[in-house]
Amino acid sequence: MDGVVREFVAVEVGRAKEQTGTAPAHLTLRFLGEVAPGQNPVVATALAEVAHTVPGFVIRLEGVGAFPDPARPRVVWVGVTAGRTELVELARRVRVALDPIFGPDREEFVPHLTMFRVRSPTDRAAAQELLSGVRAPPSAREVRVDELVLKESVLGPHGAVHRTVAAFPLQGFPRPSG
Repeated sequence: MDGVVREFVAVEVGRAKEQTGTAPAHLTLRFLGEVAPGQNPVVATALAEVAHTVPGFVIRLEGVGAFPDPARPRVVWVGVTAGRTELVELARRVRVALDPIFGPDREEFVPHLTMFRVRSPTDRAAAQELLSGVRAPPSAREVRVDELVLKESVLGPHGAVHRTVAAFPLQGFPRPSG
C-alpha cells in the first residue's frame, strides 16, 4: 500500500541526561501499526476529542525494570510512579477512541519509558548492572503531561526515526485552590 506509514500515539517526556540520542523520549500509549494517510484526519479527530476531556497532569519517572522480566531482559525501562493512574486512564481513553478505527488493542498498557533494547552482550551486561543495582538508575524526574502526540515511525539502518504528525493539547493544569 503506497503511502502507508507506521504510527503510534504517545506523550513526550523529553530526554534525561542518562539517555542517548537527540530525539525527545516518549511513552507510547497505543501503537497503531500501518496507517494510510487518509486515516489521519479520523485519527486526529478522535485524539482531539480525548485531549479536550483530559486535564494535564504530572508524572514521576523513576526506578528501572525489564521486559519480559529482569532475568531475561529484552527491553530495559524507567517506570512511572506518581501520575501513573492518570496516565493509565489517558491510555484507556485513547484506546476506546481508536478501537472503532483500528480494532481492539490486545496489548496491555504498562507505563514505562524505554531506556534501551538488549541486542548484544554489551547491552546484556549494562542491563544486568542496572537491574541488580551495581549501576545507579537514572535520577528520578517529574514531567508535565500536557499533550498527546500522533507520531510516525520510519525504520532505518540505525533504528526507528520518529516524526510528530500532530499534537493535541490537554485541558491544562488545574489552578491551585486557596
